[in-house]
Amino acid sequence: MKLVEGHNRVVFHKKNFLQVVAVHLVVFGAAPWLFTWSAFLFAFASIMLFGYSMGIFHHMLLTHRSFKCSPWVEKLGSLLGTLTWRGPFAGPLQYVAMHRVHHAYSDTENDPHTPTKGIWYALLAWFWRMPYGFSHHDLYDRHARDLLQNRWHVFLDRNVHLVQLAWAAICFAGGALAPLAMGAPVDPMNGLRYMVFGVFVKTLLGWYLINAVDVINHTIGYRNYETEEDSTNSFLMAIIHGGGAISWHNNHHAHMGYFTVKKRWWEYDMHRGILRFLGLFGLVSDIKVLDETKRAAHRPVKRLESMGV
Repeated sequence: MKLVEGHNRVVFHKKNFLQVVAVHLVVFGAAPWLFTWSAFLFAFASIMLFGYSMGIFHHMLLTHRSFKCSPWVEKLGSLLGTLTWRGPFAGPLQYVAMHRVHHAYSDTENDPHTPTKGIWYALLAWFWRMPYGFSHHDLYDRHARDLLQNRWHVFLDRNVHLVQLAWAAICFAGGALAPLAMGAPVDPMNGLRYMVFGVFVKTLLGWYLINAVDVINHTIGYRNYETEEDSTNSFLMAIIHGGGAISWHNNHHAHMGYFTVKKRWWEYDMHRGILRFLGLFGLVSDIKVLDETKRAAHRPVKRLESMGV
């Protein structure tokens, strides 16, 4: 797997930097004055929905093909994942290409978001200090060619900001019209409140909660497998993200083709539960699971005897 020419040269991406600045300014400049618990819960629910969609669909479906689903479920999941508005990582083609490069060159100079270049870099600065190669369509041809044939994924990748603008309009309209349900008049200020929290607070929460994986799960934790990079398993990430490939990251790097990799009994996966629920309605199938705790429990006695036990 080869990168495009000039990948090692880091360039400054002005648009990505301005997005980061704008989101922080709106959150810290406006959100405190517009705060209500209902708006905050709306932002939290939004990042849960969009963040889990990115993890399940962009990551485990589109990147690793670790389960199957109906075409419309894939399209919906891809849309919701794109709504994280995660800088250069939001669009499905961008995500898949960058994440496959991450696995191929993990914790080396060619890794787009490794903490070996600094914690701040892995947490956020890689948004605007991007490798030159990620500016070129050649990267998609090499690392996300399977998605280039899908018009929906291509549309989302080319219109990340337009999709987010549509979501902002929905947030504003929903917030402004919500008082009607209580017999009160339309409230544009409430619309502004829900737009700020549903777009900007949601986005900022997502950046730090999701990007923390790149920092924590490549620096702190325990390892079940001796992989060729620094991936670790983290109890803290398991609490934040609900287990699975994000939390038990060393397991994932060792067996990236599986949706769930369980080496120890406590390594739960809430994401798999979501897929199993969708499977009840025929929306998801063929979930790839590697459970080594069951393999160990059913290991034949002959194998133990052959080891001199």
